[in-house]
Amino acid sequence: MLLAAWLLNSIRLAAALGIAILAMQAPAVTREYQAALLQLVRSSDEDIAQRKASAQRFYNIPTDDEARFIARLRVIEPSNAETLAGALEREKSLHTSYEWIERKPDLLRPMAAARDVFSDDSGVRRQIAQTVFESYAPQLDLSFAAVIYGLAGLFLGTLIGELITAAVAPRRQRPAV
Repeated sequence: MLLAAWLLNSIRLAAALGIAILAMQAPAVTREYQAALLQLVRSSDEDIAQRKASAQRFYNIPTDDEARFIARLRVIEPSNAETLAGALEREKSLHTSYEWIERKPDLLRPMAAARDVFSDDSGVRRQIAQTVFESYAPQLDLSFAAVIYGLAGLFLGTLIGELITAAVAPRRQRPAV
């Protein structure tokens, strides 16, 4: 009886703490996702600048207006123009995502990042998120957002622990005194 009660309490505690620690990772994972977005934006900027410089050097096309630059390059080299247009679009999209998440308060950034990943039709952001999760090392973040997420995880974990223990060992009716 004592061992069973101890085991059930341990299950409740493990569920509560496990989900709390997991929930506390949300702000740190979001920062990693934002850093990956920013890194891709910067590398795309460099790639685009090199392509523009190359096209300007070989074809003497002014790079002031992107639309006009792409249109003139499309006449000379349609394949290169198409790839450059795709790179420009991707860079703008990733930059918009980064800025959108960055403008949110710290507490809402994990939800904004999740929405950004799940609303992506192209799958690029899902690949970025997958890479972030594969390379992520758990952290102990004591920021305000992490503490709030940890408390929410603690409450949710407690509820889940109670549900698990209720399913495993239904409570017995106590005799009336």
